[in-house]
Amino acid sequence: MPKINQNLIGKHFGHLVVVAKSKERGTQNKYKWLCRCDCGRMTTVTTSNLNNGDTTSCGHVRLERSKENLKYSQERHLTQLNDRPPVTNKSGYRNIMVTTIKSGETRYRVSVVYDHKQHSKQVKTLAEALKAREALRRQWWPNYKTTK
Repeated sequence: MPKINQNLIGKHFGHLVVVAKSKERGTQNKYKWLCRCDCGRMTTVTTSNLNNGDTTSCGHVRLERSKENLKYSQERHLTQLNDRPPVTNKSGYRNIMVTTIKSGETRYRVSVVYDHKQHSKQVKTLAEALKAREALRRQWWPNYKTTK
């Protein structure tokens, strides 16, 4: 059962320290508290969000996490540009796949993905596939540096 008249002034909730009771009210007439974050910003938070642990900072923690995730996704994207083939690849080369057409002949399918769009070409030999892969990479990947 919730306490009706709580005094949260001076209490710590994560990165927040309650400074004073706010004059504004939240939805359903809930009390709000003026809190100072570790980073120095002031924010208002409802009693239930403080007690439940739903709000533990002004938002700077979430911003830092999103920056870390962005850095991770950029690093991951750069590792996908290397030439190490995936485990399931039968050709032995990245972006080159061995396929069989209706007549039973073996072909090499070269595909490069950029901006959620796939650009591909089908050739007869592996040497042609390697040349086609370099051409597609130079055409579609910005700032692509050839390995030669």
